[in-house]
Amino acid sequence: AKLQRATRARAGPSHVGVTMRGVATSFAKQLWSEVKIHGPTAVKLGCLVNVIHSYGMEVTMCLGPSMLPTFNHRGDVVLMERVSVFANGVNRGDVVISKSPNNPKHTVCKRVLGKEGDHIQVPKAGNFGGELVVKVPKGHVWLQGDNANNSTDSRDYGPVPYALLKGKVFLKVWPPREAGWVRNESWRHVPVGERN
Repeated sequence: AKLQRATRARAGPSHVGVTMRGVATSFAKQLWSEVKIHGPTAVKLGCLVNVIHSYGMEVTMCLGPSMLPTFNHRGDVVLMERVSVFANGVNRGDVVISKSPNNPKHTVCKRVLGKEGDHIQVPKAGNFGGELVVKVPKGHVWLQGDNANNSTDSRDYGPVPYALLKGKVFLKVWPPREAGWVRNESWRHVPVGERN
C-alpha cells in the first residue's frame, strides 16, 4: 500500500507536467498557424501605417496663443499633411508645423508669410523704433503667428530653413464645433520687395 501511494505521488506531478507541456505545444502550434495565415497581412498593415505617418499625414495639436483666432490657446487637434512639404508646395498664407529653430525637440504652428527671395519689413529690436528689411534667403521661409502681438516667430529667430517644416495643416478636427478646413490666408503675407 505504501509503495502504491508513493508511486501515485510521484506519477501525479509528472503527469501534470506532461499535460502542461501538451497544452503549451498545442497553443504554440495554433499560434504559429495563425501567424502563418495573418502575419503577412499584419506586417503589410504595419508598413502602410508607417508610410502614411512618415510621408502622408499626421494628427497633431496647435497649442498656445500665437495663432489666435485661427486656433484656440488651449490647443486644437488638427490634421497635417506632409506631401506639400516634400513637393515644395507650401505657399504664402499656409499654416505649417515646423520644428522650433530654438529647440528642435519642440514644434511650432505658424503661418508662412514669406518665401525665399521675399523682402520682409520687421520692427527693429528695442525701443528705438523704425523698421528693418530682411531678405528671406534661399531655402528658407518667414513664419509668423496670426496673433502678431503674442507670438515668438521669425521676427525673433529669423527666417526658418525649409528643411525644418514638417507639414501643412489642412483640417481642424477638435473641438468639433469648430471643425473644418484650415484656409490659406495669403492676404496676410508681409513682403515689401520684389520676389526673385
